[in-house]
Amino acid sequence: MEKETKNEENLAVFEAGFTLLPSLAVEQVPAKVESLKEMIQKAGGEVISHETPTLIDLAYPMTKVIQTTRYKCVTGYFGWVKFEIPKEGIVAVKKALDADENILRYLLVKTVRENTLISGKMLLKGGDEEKKIEFSNVQPELTEPESTPEEIDKSIDDLVIV
Repeated sequence: MEKETKNEENLAVFEAGFTLLPSLAVEQVPAKVESLKEMIQKAGGEVISHETPTLIDLAYPMTKVIQTTRYKCVTGYFGWVKFEIPKEGIVAVKKALDADENILRYLLVKTVRENTLISGKMLLKGGDEEKKIEFSNVQPELTEPESTPEEIDKSIDDLVIV
């Protein structure tokens, strides 16, 4: 029991978001994701979830220097992998991501194990009725009563430094 507790305390959950070079063939992308997952497992980690990369337009052109050649990219394959790993194993993962010539950019973030994605609809339960709310229709509630012009003028005067 003590060993399990020590192991759980030593583990951390990370998510690696990455953009692969667009020069990869579509057939090579799933194989690249599998090699990333294998690298995480070799470092002592366990993959929790992942998303297969899809080709996206980048917000701005990015460059990648491989040996002596500079590649300019305006598209890339974006995907992510969430994994649990011993704290000392994350260094090996970072080194492997740095050394991978097919990765244009990546971001390594410490996160939680639970799924934090929010869908576009939420079901509210209250009493006997249930309501569906779409996030685009949610309006903020005003918590303060409307002020009179005199109150507004007084608050402005209090803020002004002469």
